[in-house]
Amino acid sequence: MNECVIEDQPGLLAWAAERIGLLRFKDDAKAIGIKRRGELVAVVVYDAFSECDCNMHVASTGSRYWLTRGVLKTVFHYPFVQLGLRRVTGLIPTKKTDAIRFNAHLGFKLEGLCPEAMPDDDLQIRGMLRRECRFIPQEYRQ
Repeated sequence: MNECVIEDQPGLLAWAAERIGLLRFKDDAKAIGIKRRGELVAVVVYDAFSECDCNMHVASTGSRYWLTRGVLKTVFHYPFVQLGLRRVTGLIPTKKTDAIRFNAHLGFKLEGLCPEAMPDDDLQIRGMLRRECRFIPQEYRQ
């Protein structure tokens, strides 16, 4: 059984940053860790919050066993229901084809491309609107 945790925010953020390849997240970053059998297997980070939107980042050990419907409900409940945001944004290097497929499978739609936004790659902009999120109850989608 997977467990979502929020304790030790600095540790969760460092774990995710190391796996994603970032020095650090924005100062407003918040994280949800996913543990399986007591071991941290994934972290979802939210940052760059605005009145309507935030960025969403996912880091994992590479295992897909953490990705359950219950976890998806939790990680989308936070921005859409608890915070009341209208959308979440994912910025994905175009070379990370597994991440692009993963985001598309979750329902993130391609919204644009930022050429040369990284030292050696372009960035895809992908977004999900609250009203299109199938992981939150219908009454919260409006």
